[in-house]
Amino acid sequence: MADASVPRGSGDPGWGPATSVRSASADAPPAPRAAHTNGHNAEWDSAFYPQPTPARPSARERLEAAVPTTRERGLPGWAGLLVLVGATTLGILFDAIRGHQLALGFNVGIIAGSVIAILVVRRSGMFPVVVAPPIVYSLGAGISLYLRSSGLHDRGVLIDAATNWLVYGFPAIAAATASVLIIAGIRLIVRR
Repeated sequence: MADASVPRGSGDPGWGPATSVRSASADAPPAPRAAHTNGHNAEWDSAFYPQPTPARPSARERLEAAVPTTRERGLPGWAGLLVLVGATTLGILFDAIRGHQLALGFNVGIIAGSVIAILVVRRSGMFPVVVAPPIVYSLGAGISLYLRSSGLHDRGVLIDAATNWLVYGFPAIAAATASVLIIAGIRLIVRR
């Protein structure tokens, strides 16, 4: 058997008698023992009957905690559409007061309404405003024709008016759609 007085570096492999190893906490005072409750040992109960763990947050709660809750500035998408329809209606009324069929007022109204709507709407609500100018133009022209002709009894007049709107209204539709797409693209790049 190896002698405890022999240093370890002297060729002794250390297989001698067992020596105790003390941890850093060996000098610390012992932890208080749990008191017996209802005739049971609390340590025994906690080892074999684990305490219930707190409820794990749901996926929605984790997502809401991970995503910052900042409110977007601007109007919702439906309010942007109302701005576009309102400006177009003002253009139709301007042309009606001047005694013209759909002309400059209607075209300026749809372009200005599209630009204002895409500027005041939230980033998350831009899609309806981006696709709306051709639809609003067609609906505005159709409603204007219906009101001017006291109903749509003659299909020839309707087809002729629709052809004129598409041909002569194309620059207004294209300008409104292009301006909305450009502004929406800039807003997405700038993240405003």
